[in-house]
Amino acid sequence: MKIQSFQHYSHDLGMAVHDVWITAKVKSTLAFSESTRSQHINVKTHAGMVTLSGRVNTHKQCDQAIELARSVHGVLEIDASDLQTHMFTGNFPEAPNAEESAEYRPPSSTKSDDR
Repeated sequence: MKIQSFQHYSHDLGMAVHDVWITAKVKSTLAFSESTRSQHINVKTHAGMVTLSGRVNTHKQCDQAIELARSVHGVLEIDASDLQTHMFTGNFPEAPNAEESAEYRPPSSTKSDDR
């Protein structure tokens, strides 16, 4: 019984070390790639499944991050459902209101000759 317990523990430890190695390899691959170098991408690995999360600037960078992670030996599957692209959150210029705009003046109903 102790041998089985030790073998189970040894297997779990080996899988954990393998997952840590995959995570480090994926992170370094993303860090050294020109397309994903300055992006904030988090990497987690469990039993060979890599989960990517965080934000990138474009959908193309999201696809590139997935392909880079897929290229790492030992990666079995990739979950990038939490990898999002930035969305503009600044202030949009407001459209001019026709009623308040100085550019639009309705024609006057009274003519200067009628006075």
